[in-house]
Amino acid sequence: MEVDGKLVDVYVLKRPWCDHFMESVGARFEVVVFTASLAKYADPLLDLLDKQQLVRWRLFRESCFPYEGNYVKDLSCLGRDLSQTIIGERR
Repeated sequence: MEVDGKLVDVYVLKRPWCDHFMESVGARFEVVVFTASLAKYADPLLDLLDKQQLVRWRLFRESCFPYEGNYVKDLSCLGRDLSQTIIGERR
């Protein structure tokens, strides 16, 4: 893929049971992916990972705010009741 005018190789490993997890969660909840990655990188990746289109909304770096050299996600931009929101993160 091209990043900042340079071609770079990108490798992604999908965790075991990811598809099963997504099907289970997608059947019960509105699934939103909010990443600090660039849309031009994350969107095609989500297209590959989310074959059943279980992710209803995708938010990328463009929806983050720069803060002290990092990108911060402001969940208020979701427009959802945050007391009814579950946040998961990768480790």
